[in-house]
Amino acid sequence: MEVVDSVEYLHWLSLFFDFCVANRPFILPSTSTESWRARSEWVTDDGRPNEERLIKDFGSLAAPVMIEGDCEPAITRFADYIEYVRGEREGKLRYLKDWHFQESAGCAHYTPPACIAPDWVNREEWTSTVVSPFDGSDYRFVYYGVKGTWTPFHSDVLSSHSWSANICGRKLWYFVPRGEEGRFVENGNLIVDLRERRELFEKAGGFTLYQEAGEIVFVPSNWHHQVHNLEDTISINHNSINASNIRLVTDFLLARREDVRREIEDVRGIFTDEEWNEQERLLLKADARLDVQGLMRLCRLVIDSRMGRGRDCYVCWKHADVEECRMGTCRPLPCKCTSSKCVECERVLEEYELTVAALTVHRIEKQDRLRE
Repeated sequence: MEVVDSVEYLHWLSLFFDFCVANRPFILPSTSTESWRARSEWVTDDGRPNEERLIKDFGSLAAPVMIEGDCEPAITRFADYIEYVRGEREGKLRYLKDWHFQESAGCAHYTPPACIAPDWVNREEWTSTVVSPFDGSDYRFVYYGVKGTWTPFHSDVLSSHSWSANICGRKLWYFVPRGEEGRFVENGNLIVDLRERRELFEKAGGFTLYQEAGEIVFVPSNWHHQVHNLEDTISINHNSINASNIRLVTDFLLARREDVRREIEDVRGIFTDEEWNEQERLLLKADARLDVQGLMRLCRLVIDSRMGRGRDCYVCWKHADVEECRMGTCRPLPCKCTSSKCVECERVLEEYELTVAALTVHRIEKQDRLRE
């Protein structure tokens, strides 16, 4: 895990290519969130959750709360969860997680740093609209966990990247490098708690990190991890798909589509070709929350958007495959701006997005022709 201590002095495009495109984890310092409203309004002077302000602003909103040992969350008023936080906390711990806070309260409380801001799911004009292939939903969440709550060993949905910003509190993260997660499969399932396999964790090259208030942890696609709240902790989280990980997302969906086809092959004869394809699509979407057609639609939304702004294709003179390009090494950085975007570096990113989205559409269409 690399810590980017001087993010304000580094070009955000370099960070995007060197970490997001390269699929490497990193952590941004607390300076990257110090201007967020959430950091000033949701936290008291002593660094604890500002319960009075949170109840006043969001108390009436409904939120999912996972009770220790349960498989499904209970939906409760946010104010009621705060009352639990204030109380004796007897019995099973409760963890408010995967709360689609932004759908109800908006996103004015924070602005992601430029290097992790590209996000075709959550930060586009189609986000939360019927045009979105995600049925108008998003992958932006707030977590509020009391001390001792934790998230079991897992990787994030759809081979997405994710980032988690601590508004207050501290977390302990366990990371297993991509490709080593198979060591932790028993009876066809991932183990729940890495702490029960400490020796194996070390052999896999696993590592831990402590996340302090204000810091942002970037979790690359397909990196398995486990997270513990060491104090009462509030975090803002995104799962993102963009030009840096769309190839891995495509790999995942195409492979899962073949799995679905094999799983239902024995009933192939009762369907027409059209019905069969529709069943395959529906089952894939139910399993993965996105189907291949939806991924194609997402890429075409990106293409239309970037072309509508007059963008051209991205060219790397060193690599025929632009997804192997590293800005600052293969191509010079377009300007000297650092943590914020300028018109020129935004143009370069959008050219890259346009090209990668078009390549993804071409790849899927080629795969579909081979299946026919």
